[in-house]
Amino acid sequence: MVNACCVTNCHNRTHDRHGNRISNGVRFFSFPAWKQHVGSQVSELTKRLRMAWVAAVRWKNITFNNIPRHMFVCSRHFHKGKPAYEMLECDPDWVPSLHLGHTEVKATHSGRFNQRKQRQQAVTGNNAAPAPLDLAGQRPEMDEAATPDGASQMDDTGSKDNTAEQQECLFCSCRRVEINRLLKENRRLKEELSQKKMEEDFLKDDDVKVRYYTGLPCFAVLMGVLTQLLPCLPQTGRKLSPFQMLLSTLMCLRLNLPIQHIAYLFSVARKTLSTTFRDTIGTMFTHLKPLVHWPERHCLQTTMPHQFVEAFGNRVAVIVDCFEIRIE
Repeated sequence: MVNACCVTNCHNRTHDRHGNRISNGVRFFSFPAWKQHVGSQVSELTKRLRMAWVAAVRWKNITFNNIPRHMFVCSRHFHKGKPAYEMLECDPDWVPSLHLGHTEVKATHSGRFNQRKQRQQAVTGNNAAPAPLDLAGQRPEMDEAATPDGASQMDDTGSKDNTAEQQECLFCSCRRVEINRLLKENRRLKEELSQKKMEEDFLKDDDVKVRYYTGLPCFAVLMGVLTQLLPCLPQTGRKLSPFQMLLSTLMCLRLNLPIQHIAYLFSVARKTLSTTFRDTIGTMFTHLKPLVHWPERHCLQTTMPHQFVEAFGNRVAVIVDCFEIRIE
């Protein structure tokens, strides 16, 4: 699909007229959505953001309630090459502001525009030129009746400005509280996700889990085994990390769980896990075989259970404990 910038006199596109992709590093961004169901503060902020974008672009076919899907704004119109986070209203890239094809500024919020206009008028009134001198070289006295009206007007303007500033400060405070809450929730969700992804954090600092899932005594031993196998494990084109490959294989050996069940735990296909088990068990056999030593005969007799000694005497050399793994 061909994307083009909708800003006046901007001709940036994703493809040329022959349908070839243009690789010039220009990115395209859609208009922000009005989030109405995530709280009144966020709803009001995203509404103003959408209004600001519409006012900045000033395209006749674009209104607040009607923005065609093919309308985009390219990175050329932002200082940092991309829009700022929607909650950062003070960021210069909160709305597109560069190379907009027009110089007129249109207010997107009439209340704030009127407040700014009143402040400008008040400053202009304070800096007005002094009254001309009369024929006697004295400046005429001001009308006493007019003085209270002017002071009253200034007081009203200042009161409105103070009220508006207090409302804006209150909104900024609420926004910071909301941002902090969302950041805290985001960190909590990331921690919970890492616990469920069957990665290192799933077993780290929990030797009880390590013994249950792998049969190894502690997490350090598990990582030592992984270090020995890592150079020989296939690491390209894999959906599972080397740690997940080893863990899933040890879980199959230790718990004798169905392949499909473990595939669900690791969020991969059954065929993927079967291939992983086959490759990992082969690597383990090749590189860990020197670690398996057959005890001497007298050592086996020393550790033989008493019931076997009474029943079979010295004829028993070793007791083999077998387990069954279903294969395809």
